[in-house]
Amino acid sequence: MDLKSYFPACKKPRRSSRLMVKVVEEQKVQAISQSPLGYFDILPIEVKFYVLSYLPIEDLSLLTISSKAMRNLIECYRVSTINARGLGIHSRAHGVMDVERQAEWLARYKKLGLLIKRSTCLYATKDRLKIVNDFLTRMMCRNTENCKDRARCIGELCFGRFLHTMIAGWDDSECQRSFDCLCTHTSILKHIKIVVSSKPGAHVGLEYEVRCFLRRVFLDPCSSTADKAFWLTRVLKPWPLVQQARLLYLLYGAANEGTIQWYLMCGMPVEPSFTGQYFGGISCALGTLHRQSKEWTEDELISILDEMTSCPEEWIGENKASLLIACGEQLTSKMLISKAINGRITELSSIITSFCIVSVKHGYDLGFVMNNVQTILHSMENSRDRLSFVNSLMDMFKECIFDLHDYNDTDDEGDDRELFYLVTAFTEFSKTVIHLAFQQLL
Repeated sequence: MDLKSYFPACKKPRRSSRLMVKVVEEQKVQAISQSPLGYFDILPIEVKFYVLSYLPIEDLSLLTISSKAMRNLIECYRVSTINARGLGIHSRAHGVMDVERQAEWLARYKKLGLLIKRSTCLYATKDRLKIVNDFLTRMMCRNTENCKDRARCIGELCFGRFLHTMIAGWDDSECQRSFDCLCTHTSILKHIKIVVSSKPGAHVGLEYEVRCFLRRVFLDPCSSTADKAFWLTRVLKPWPLVQQARLLYLLYGAANEGTIQWYLMCGMPVEPSFTGQYFGGISCALGTLHRQSKEWTEDELISILDEMTSCPEEWIGENKASLLIACGEQLTSKMLISKAINGRITELSSIITSFCIVSVKHGYDLGFVMNNVQTILHSMENSRDRLSFVNSLMDMFKECIFDLHDYNDTDDEGDDRELFYLVTAFTEFSKTVIHLAFQQLL
């Protein structure tokens, strides 16, 4: 019986240990040269992650575009629990901090968005949106106990910067998909429906929450006016016209200490020093939609503007005039022409009178006012309507002076100042009209 046949592997090869080491070294060199990561590939995965934990986010982002193997490694590192120190969501983003610290955090999340954009470039949109939803869940103010002051918290703004960096360059259809996904995930559409269908001020906390979320996540991080027009359209378009006006004021109207000031424009004129604060956001939003978006017609924007200045009650003339001046001559003239065509002469007279008062208060030239008066006159079809408008305009000045005089409190310096502005406005308007009428003789 041949016992050797049962022990074929027992035969010791006749090779020296020096040659064996040489073979192993050659195999190792060959493996390293063929590996896309080089010598880094021979390290254990724990050691690789430990090395990556010492790299800043911008360096990791650059490494993801160096090779497919490095991108896969960094993506594995990102989803692992080891990276919590470097890439994790920090609760400190919800704390109150100074401007410099806010800038640092915003820059950090912009870099993080670029990193994930590059590391997931081969993922399907559905899978990338899952990552976005996971970030949003951990960044929303209502999901953490560390948000003590929502008005000054930048947690959602950090997520907004992250989101806009990650989806930069996506098609409009993909951006629309991301908007729908985030709205579904957060139930924000349900909250919007509640606040725009209820009486203004009925849900103070929810109104401010909707304002903060929509502005900080979708609108404020926009890098261009075209980008802002796209996202503002996504927010407004699904709703009827009346609710669009309500929602636009909720987003950019006056607010103080977590409360939307719905009735501020209906009671008293805004001081000149606060005009930019109260009307700048609304006028900028309307101007952006008018210039940059093809999804809105002028008639739609005029209707929104008209509806907004009637909600929740009719705005006083000066505030309406201040908003129209802030919106610019093009949109204002379109609105005035629309009112002239519809025969709303008394309302036009009130607006022109308010234009004069606002111009005197702010030290503006009355050229803007006179251009609008001429625009209104040219848009009227017959001389009877033009004469009616001119007479109504002068009567409006008279009524305003009488009303202010009748209700004037002799001990109130504010009423005296308003009367001074009104009389000065009438005087300057009369001077301008006379100069135009007799300019050939003067």
